[in-house]
Amino acid sequence: MALSWGGYVFIINLVPIHVLVMLLSGKYSSRIYVAYATFYPLATLGVMQVPFIGFNAVLKGENAGSHGVFALLQVYAFMRWLSTQLSTRHFLQLLRICVRTGIVIVVGGLLLVLLLGKLQWSGRSLTLLDPTYASKYIPIIASVGEHQPTVWSAFYFSLGPAMLFIPLGLFYTFQKLDTASVFMIVYSTFAFYFSGIMVRLLLTLAPVACYLSAVGLSGFVHKIIESTRREPGKVEECQAMATSTIAIGDEEKHCKEEPVEDVLSAVCTMLRFQSDGRVAGKRQKAPKALLLLAVACGLLLVIHVRQSFKIASKVYSSTSLVFEKMNTSTMKSDVHDDYREAFAWLRQNTPENAKILSWWDYGYQITTLANRTVLVDNNTWNNTHIATVGRVLASREEDAAPILQSLDVNYVFLQFGGKVGLPGDDLNKLPWIVKISEGVFPDDVVESEFQVNGRYVFHENATLAMTESVLYKLSYFEFNQVQSSTGAEDKDPVFGWDLNRRVRISQHDIDLHHFEHVFTSHEWIVRIYRVKSAAAFPLST
Repeated sequence: MALSWGGYVFIINLVPIHVLVMLLSGKYSSRIYVAYATFYPLATLGVMQVPFIGFNAVLKGENAGSHGVFALLQVYAFMRWLSTQLSTRHFLQLLRICVRTGIVIVVGGLLLVLLLGKLQWSGRSLTLLDPTYASKYIPIIASVGEHQPTVWSAFYFSLGPAMLFIPLGLFYTFQKLDTASVFMIVYSTFAFYFSGIMVRLLLTLAPVACYLSAVGLSGFVHKIIESTRREPGKVEECQAMATSTIAIGDEEKHCKEEPVEDVLSAVCTMLRFQSDGRVAGKRQKAPKALLLLAVACGLLLVIHVRQSFKIASKVYSSTSLVFEKMNTSTMKSDVHDDYREAFAWLRQNTPENAKILSWWDYGYQITTLANRTVLVDNNTWNNTHIATVGRVLASREEDAAPILQSLDVNYVFLQFGGKVGLPGDDLNKLPWIVKISEGVFPDDVVESEFQVNGRYVFHENATLAMTESVLYKLSYFEFNQVQSSTGAEDKDPVFGWDLNRRVRISQHDIDLHHFEHVFTSHEWIVRIYRVKSAAAFPLST
């Protein structure tokens, strides 16, 4: 897992937290000691073999918990052994000394590593502990779509209708509280918390969500089946016990022997409508109310399977290079293949050594599919370099030209969704572009200059900094001549209507002095501009 995803930190910390909970709850056993004493060194050594992790597996603050629990487990096992070798009085004296010494060593060690700066935490980990951390201090992390907080619809979209049984499954898990159940409770607690902070961490929630929903649904159906198999005399007796709080003694004990040991069984019993013509001691047919519940569970599973197949085929299996949108006129999906059209144009119409400036989202795609060099790619480790690209996009042409020359940029690649209503285009990312650039270049990029009453405005009331920025001008160049599809059949057609932001841009023509428009894809999703040579325009001073 460490080879493919940084989420290995979740697993390498989840296991020691489970061990710690078992110690605190008094459920320690030699099996736990053997398991974790084997897992910890093998996992740590294995992670250290990954080149880009290396010794960070020991130095990073994210892994400190696993080291601490391993040391605590050794001390705990040793003290348990000592308790069998010493008298109670001598053991308690030794325990007090060890506790005091341990506190001093731990506190002193933490202070030392903090002062030396050896205990480092990554920005993503700090964001999980403080959801507002990234937006305040590392906006490039907060700008990533998969790092956004998860909305309720995303839970249903990813987990399906069966997620309705997760609370019931958690209830049944609490009824056992054995080693496996405690692990699933700990796992679900952290998985639900982290998945609410970052949408990408729904991946960590999926396994435990499947387990809990399966346990909940299985227990629910099991209670229904048990209730339908009960004899009429026992049903009436247990139903009376479920609705009365007076009965005690042997009758209560007798009912507890039946499946009415919890609220769910009592409800199932009450739903068993008795018939006057039944003979005592004979099994009766399942009542309609319980049959309806069973049918409802079956339908829910059918809906869950259908939704899972649909999402797997349309969302998780489809390529991100093709944009698909429902056409309100024909009620069919329109497929827009603008990305591959743009990449093919770059391969065929630009020099092999051409350098492309774009926001970092498209770096890997341009490199692999267009075979051209980009300034920044999806590896966001160099915040300063990405901020420089953002500074170019947020600056005026005259201010951006010297930067482009110093970076030896030949073309600028933009994503624009105003014509087809594509969400998440470069103009939608402008708030993050400005924040990231302002964090590195506070004197050159000021966020308030782009806002009107604290909001980013793109229509005729937009600020001068907005309308003069490179990103705005390159996105809306000649767009005022494009007739909106919503007004195609009207007597008074609308030009320059941005379907993404739902505004009409200024009808004034945009003049470009340092850029030359060379390509716009069929649906205007990708726009490419050539940077004019230094001899074609005077440099600003």
